[in-house]
Amino acid sequence: MTDEVGLTPKYGAFVGGPMNLGEAYRFNMPVLTYAYDASFLRFFGAGGVAAIESAMKVLNDLPAADSMSATLEEFPTTTLRHNATASALSIIDIKTTALAFMVGQLGVAAPENFIWSIRGHYKDGDVDFFSVFNPNFDPVTLQQSSYINGFQFTYQIFQTEDAEWKAVNFPVDPLAPAFTTVANFDQSFGFRGRGASLAFGFGSYFPALTREDIAAFRYMLSTTNYAVEGLLPDVIASTGGAIGVSGGTSVGSGGIGGGSTGGFSGGFGEPWSPVFSVFAGGTGSANPPWSTVTVSTNVATNAVVVTQVTTGLPRVVTALRPGVGKYKFVQIGYDSILGASTTPYLVTWLDRYVTNRTTRVQAVARQVTLPDVLFSAGDLGVIDAIPVLVGVTVDGYIDNSALNRVGGVQDDELAGPGIITSGKQITFSKLGRYFINIEETGEADGFLFGGWGSFDGSTNAPVLFPTGASLKAIEKLVLGGR
Repeated sequence: MTDEVGLTPKYGAFVGGPMNLGEAYRFNMPVLTYAYDASFLRFFGAGGVAAIESAMKVLNDLPAADSMSATLEEFPTTTLRHNATASALSIIDIKTTALAFMVGQLGVAAPENFIWSIRGHYKDGDVDFFSVFNPNFDPVTLQQSSYINGFQFTYQIFQTEDAEWKAVNFPVDPLAPAFTTVANFDQSFGFRGRGASLAFGFGSYFPALTREDIAAFRYMLSTTNYAVEGLLPDVIASTGGAIGVSGGTSVGSGGIGGGSTGGFSGGFGEPWSPVFSVFAGGTGSANPPWSTVTVSTNVATNAVVVTQVTTGLPRVVTALRPGVGKYKFVQIGYDSILGASTTPYLVTWLDRYVTNRTTRVQAVARQVTLPDVLFSAGDLGVIDAIPVLVGVTVDGYIDNSALNRVGGVQDDELAGPGIITSGKQITFSKLGRYFINIEETGEADGFLFGGWGSFDGSTNAPVLFPTGASLKAIEKLVLGGR
């Protein structure tokens, strides 16, 4: 897999390239935090926050991987919808864009781009030879498949202007949609490289994920999908408690020291200890000596204060771990001037791992000062004179392929598995509406991009951004009253 044939292992091709079974990248923390910085709040205001919150709700509402049906028939194969007004005014839905890029940052690349992919290229004189493989898997059987959400795809090999060979995928049925997944929204609508250039998704929106999107999450997060993984460096041992978030303005159940939904009894998962047990409504009686974390309340401000007295690593850092089952996304405060959360947050959860063929549990925590995902706004520059609409983080991945080699066999072709680290950022262009002009033309001849908006299938008019943008002003531009 090389750039020459349009495939870069792991994460080089935007948010990812084709992976074989067992090579996925995922977060191994069930609680992920996100925030908005001042640049986002100034440009998009409360309406922009509401739109992003609706996208995060789609992710939060996903059922746990192990609770989904075997066939996934409860999930639709297509959810793409269109808003006629937004389409006519060349407006892009920020909720759908945020949802698509979040899916990418969580480890799901655009499947329609890699159903058929070039694995190798050899040139003998003037003749080119290619091997084309099928790195796409049926969501139920996990067998190789040329179908996405019920539509069959084939390919045609082309060489780009950059002398890069690509197997371009397209539906066998010429009337079938070229893409149906939310994960592919960023690719099919012109999002390339480090972000988005000219988008073609005017008026389109996804109110929900499709069956194929959800299947990818089920595969990665399933508690039967094991991989040898290490915990992130900021994960420390905890004194007890179930999944929860404490600190700032967001307080969850099951904080340090035992929570309302869980406590601990027994050992802490050392290989020589009894099997760890978890019981509901515990008091957090366990108190590991290698870590002490306290949570108190500032009487004057009524703010939750997290004090880390001493820290220590969890008893087991690198081990065979299952998927976390489900992600929970929690909004936290963020100070753009300080470049950190307004108040420290303590995220706690039960880390499960396998040793001596037995699943064990240890209580762990992270003191969060930086959100795992930050939404911001800025001028992202241009690509070939076209303004970039979205910028994303393309690094922050730990390759665990060496840890997962069977019997120490060296296989340089392994592209994973691995874990995704925190510190992701999704930045939306704050350029607003703009024109694309060709040659020496004026405003009357320009192609209008109406800017960001938020809309759905109702009769409500689209909400436009930046805050205070006028729908009537866009209509005048489109209808000729420029």
